[in-house]
Amino acid sequence: MVANSPKDLIGLFSERFAAGDTDALLELYEENAVFPNHHTTAQGTDQIRAVLQGYVDSGATLKFEGQVAFETGDLALVQNGWKLTTAAGDEVTGTTVEIARRQPDGLWKYVIDSPDGAALLAHLPSASD
Repeated sequence: MVANSPKDLIGLFSERFAAGDTDALLELYEENAVFPNHHTTAQGTDQIRAVLQGYVDSGATLKFEGQVAFETGDLALVQNGWKLTTAAGDEVTGTTVEIARRQPDGLWKYVIDSPDGAALLAHLPSASD
């Protein structure tokens, strides 16, 4: 399966994450994509690989629930609800904020993929920092 639409990306991500296939996950990203989360901002597939491998290696499971996508030309804003269950059984929920771009071959890839969405605002430095 390939991402013929921005909404296809999350299904592919889900399948590939469940399979533990980091190389296949990276196929969903542009070479210079950005992956900000509450720990770091990874840029480029080498850095994104390290972050995704950490998630895969943690033994967590990931389930996506609900999705919206807004397209304009070759760009799309996509949001997905998610629930992560750690290997210890703890559950964490959140909402992604993603930008995808249609590639010259017509397929879609992530340009920016923020799994923490609005939760990133809690990690901004305060004005006094």
